[in-house]
Amino acid sequence: MLRLAAWIGIIVLVVVPWGSYEPHPHWARVVWIPLSTPPALTVWDVGINLLLYGPFGYFFVRARPGRAWRVVAAAALLSAVTELTQVYSHGRFPSATDVLLNTVGAWAGYRLGRRAPRAARLAG
Repeated sequence: MLRLAAWIGIIVLVVVPWGSYEPHPHWARVVWIPLSTPPALTVWDVGINLLLYGPFGYFFVRARPGRAWRVVAAAALLSAVTELTQVYSHGRFPSATDVLLNTVGAWAGYRLGRRAPRAARLAG
């Protein structure tokens, strides 16, 4: 559970725009439809989103074994909340694509965590 909490902290530290908050939202910068803007979707962006949430799914299933929908729902909620904070930043572009990719990354981490040997799951 400690690893999961620490990883959530890392996600929040990395994704929330701590130094560039504005007192008004920038709703026009939000990309509402996933995968709708190919120029903004780079291999780097895909990789970062998947790698950032993969450990979340892995640590989640090790801390709280259960169904995949729980990991997917928790990842989607965490991702949506952190993306929402970006609405108040001039330098960030909140995107439904990020939420989608983060959720897929958490699901992939969940799958890896489910396949980890039982002894490794109990030790984590």
